[in-house]
Amino acid sequence: MRISVMYSTMIVDDLSESVKFYRDVLGFSEGYHVDLPVGAITIMESPGGASVELIEAKQFPTGLYSVGCDVDDLDEVIGCLKEKGCVILGEIASTTVGRQVFIQDPGGNRLCLIEHSEDYRNKYMS
Repeated sequence: MRISVMYSTMIVDDLSESVKFYRDVLGFSEGYHVDLPVGAITIMESPGGASVELIEAKQFPTGLYSVGCDVDDLDEVIGCLKEKGCVILGEIASTTVGRQVFIQDPGGNRLCLIEHSEDYRNKYMS
């Protein structure tokens, strides 16, 4: 079972304004941008390697949304986590970037486990 933290996800009201802040004020670089049917995502990479995923999508409240984690096999990971008593929030959902499900840590914080599609991995993660 492999779970790798990829980024913190923040929902923003104005994506271009947020990108300018992370780039021009904090010194992050733009990793990549994805347009979605309901908004858009831009990954901002810090000089130290950590990333922030900025999402503009009006259906979600502004603020910290979750910690995004990449997994190779979502079904295997969910099975292992259930055996360890982990709280799974909802069902696995298909998205434009692959499949995902949310889990919750003991403090109530949400983590998004994402099995990215092969196309997405090849385009954005290789």
